[in-house]
Amino acid sequence: MLAFVSRGLAAPSVATKPAPAWIVPVTPSGKAPNPKEYADGYYVAFYDKQVNMELRSTYFRTIRQITTESGVQNGSEISVLFDPAYERVDFHSITIWRGDKPIQQMKSTEFKVLPLETDRQRFIYNGSYTASVILKDIRKGDRIEYSYSLTGSNPVFLNKYSGMLSFGVQDYVSHIHYAVIAPQSRKLFFKDFNQPPHKTIRQNGSHTIYEWELKNVKGVPYEEYTPSWFNSDPFVQITEFSSWQEVVDWGLELYQVPPVTGALRSKVDQWIKQSNGSENAYIEEALRFVQDEIRYLGIETGENSHRPHRPEDVFRQRYGDCKDKVLLLCALLRANQIECDPLLVDTYKAHHLSDYLPSPLDFNHVVVRMRTRDENVVYLDATLSLQGGTTSRFYFPPYGKGLLIKPGQKALMDLPFQNEGYLTVNEEFTVPAPSEKTNQAALLVRSIYYGSEADNIRQWMQQRSMAETEESYLNYYRDIYKHAQLESLDTLEYYDQRQANNFSLMERYGIQNIWQYDSTRKKYHFSLLGKGLYDHLVVLPNRPRKSPVALKFPFRMQYTIQLRMPSYLNFQVGQWTVERESYIIRYDSRFSEKDQVWELYYEMNTLKDHVSADHIEQYKQDIERLSQTLEHQVTNTDTSLTQADNVNGWMILFGLLALISSIGFCFWLYRYSPGSPVETDEGLPLGGWLSILGITVLLKPIVLLASLMDPTMLVYFTNAGWNSLAGEPMLKELSFHLLLIIETLVNALLLSVSVLLIVLYFKKRDSFPRLFSIYVVGSLIFLAVDHLLSQSLLASSPSYFTDEELGDLVRQLIYVAIWVPYLFRSERVKQTFIHTYGAISSTDTSMEPDVIKQEAR
Repeated sequence: MLAFVSRGLAAPSVATKPAPAWIVPVTPSGKAPNPKEYADGYYVAFYDKQVNMELRSTYFRTIRQITTESGVQNGSEISVLFDPAYERVDFHSITIWRGDKPIQQMKSTEFKVLPLETDRQRFIYNGSYTASVILKDIRKGDRIEYSYSLTGSNPVFLNKYSGMLSFGVQDYVSHIHYAVIAPQSRKLFFKDFNQPPHKTIRQNGSHTIYEWELKNVKGVPYEEYTPSWFNSDPFVQITEFSSWQEVVDWGLELYQVPPVTGALRSKVDQWIKQSNGSENAYIEEALRFVQDEIRYLGIETGENSHRPHRPEDVFRQRYGDCKDKVLLLCALLRANQIECDPLLVDTYKAHHLSDYLPSPLDFNHVVVRMRTRDENVVYLDATLSLQGGTTSRFYFPPYGKGLLIKPGQKALMDLPFQNEGYLTVNEEFTVPAPSEKTNQAALLVRSIYYGSEADNIRQWMQQRSMAETEESYLNYYRDIYKHAQLESLDTLEYYDQRQANNFSLMERYGIQNIWQYDSTRKKYHFSLLGKGLYDHLVVLPNRPRKSPVALKFPFRMQYTIQLRMPSYLNFQVGQWTVERESYIIRYDSRFSEKDQVWELYYEMNTLKDHVSADHIEQYKQDIERLSQTLEHQVTNTDTSLTQADNVNGWMILFGLLALISSIGFCFWLYRYSPGSPVETDEGLPLGGWLSILGITVLLKPIVLLASLMDPTMLVYFTNAGWNSLAGEPMLKELSFHLLLIIETLVNALLLSVSVLLIVLYFKKRDSFPRLFSIYVVGSLIFLAVDHLLSQSLLASSPSYFTDEELGDLVRQLIYVAIWVPYLFRSERVKQTFIHTYGAISSTDTSMEPDVIKQEAR
């Protein structure tokens, strides 16, 4: 016993031995790479790995070629990772080749053996050590050759071999060689992925040798945002497990659920009593105890890499990893006659797990499948701390496929979606006019998290102090609106409804000086940014891509921005929806005249965990389109004419000339008459429906003048208005200037003609019906075309008519539809508007000047 204890307490060491006799001799070959094809100043000229299954030993041989001074720095240390619980390290040689001269550098006393917990950041202690040696006197041009063996295997696998042989490299490797030496009595199963080199098979006595060789292997650059299950590297999977049932049988030996005893039994009896016969209440007590009161910590040395600790030990020490928590949870549930079993999954392979051969190494996580007494199947993850909801509403991650550790189970099973969550965020801005210098803008943010999103935010909030959280949220918006002074108006409010599993947050901020003034364009402006959604998007760089793109899945977010303003400014309205195989995006921009609120609504919903490579370009276009709608420049033009430098003299002059020309045109148009100038009687008087028409004719110039006197119309006569699109492409800016000129000319013409129509109406001129019809139809066409042209120049997204604009258009259309046919079909109209230009009425003693002159002649 003393010998055993002393051996267990002794630090692991490194031995030096000759290379084993069983290795397959290989002569390194391959070409030297182009300097562009490797980094760090050195490359691997040869890499050899050979596995002897009978001896449970793996031989490694590596040759590094140092090419630059940085290679001396980066390539002069040898380090080997091993688990002393079942592995032994034997170094065979370390040789520095300087030209053709070998320099031996191997002394066992110079190896430093230190613990290296590779998964400590994940609260997992696996007992790993590194054996390292720092080489001496390494120079540029040296070739470092070393070989060693790792002997031993984890006994938890019952001496059944599983492994991967990869031919994927980051930097160039001149020559890769693999060999597996297996007794003929042991059957191996192979599967190739991504076209690795063809294996050769030969017999050597009672052993079979499998070999793979690849030369001049170039590195493949890593593409970010690649799904965890995607691997484009060529590799070979090897396993001795012939079926998934064999893996199940292996797992059944590990996950033998014992009856609860002692303190654990007392805890079970307490929960049974508290639940008053409610199965769901008991399940929730047991799950939350394991999730929240058993902290996540794994001691995974030796067999405990896959063998769970006893439930009583986990209960007593109050910590464990996924397999420890699962075995404890199963023990608690079975203690109350609730059916449950462990379920092996892989968080990386997910639904691609079935692509692989059966092996215990296919899995990295274990969960629970439970069947309630009413035959409902529920999946539970014991590592999800602070999970909310009830038994039927527990969230379960999208692990895709899994292997149930239950007698008789022979295949992988599909794992369903279970209660995925979503997130809603509403940002409400109340912004005063730029002239209101003393008032500050207000921002109210309401966020509600449901299901899995509530689980995540609940855990995030508990890991931070409230002061730290409030400062983090405040700085988030300060970074968006850097030009303004943003302060919290109240403490951060949150409401956690754990049973319903929703979590609400409310933030209130005051923003001073949100408006910025552009003295060049005479405009006030600020940027409205939808960063709350943008931060969740995967935005790809503009470069070719071969790999699929990973999406956050499941993910659904409803994001709303509301902007309350004192008046309608340059708000762009429109809506669109994109429905793809992997995602749905919705956008809706609307303006409420009643509430003076501009509302931007976004929805992002992922349907799969990735976008396939052949749909990448479409995805880029969709995200670019969405990103453009997430940033809006809100402007308020300085229309003040009190400053001399803001007066656009040219447009004022043009407006006056347009008005004078329009008046002149109306004098000319007054002479127009469809009939001949003959003597006529008075005709029918103005009355009936024509009286109503006359009222609308009288109101036309008044309504038009009122709209033209609106302060926003001063934009036509200010430098600020003229320069509204300064900085935009030249063609767009010139088109805008042309539109302003045309609008000024048409408005002057419409105003002048509306006055002319009043004169023609009361004089009962025969030209009135035709000119009036042309006027109202032209006004309708101008209203529609002007809006479309304005939107094409000023809007960055597809748009439609606002409620007010659509109402104006419909009213004008109805007006035209009523009066134009009436004027051309009514007999009363024909007998009322009978006076031609130059005609002498039989009862009228007043004559036009031109007529008097004719009679005088």
